[in-house]
Amino acid sequence: MRPSGKLAENSELLAAITSVDAYLSNPSRRERSSTDANVPLSKGIPAIAIGGGGQGGGSHSLDEWYDATDRLLGLKRILLTTVLIARNAP
Repeated sequence: MRPSGKLAENSELLAAITSVDAYLSNPSRRERSSTDANVPLSKGIPAIAIGGGGQGGGSHSLDEWYDATDRLLGLKRILLTTVLIARNAP
């Protein structure tokens, strides 16, 4: 079982991904889910799970599928968020 946690609304990480999404005109959404971000969040470390682009379904089943259409948007999103966070690091 994964521990739970929550990213603070005033988090620099949340501000960075929101800014990148606005720049890319990406209509993102915030969700709470069981992801690898749960462990650092449970320890008070800011973390998010970012999709890599494309579309998929049937996760963790024999019917799992992935379509890489629009994958470039996801990769740009990851890169720009990483650069923005690194640029603002102390």
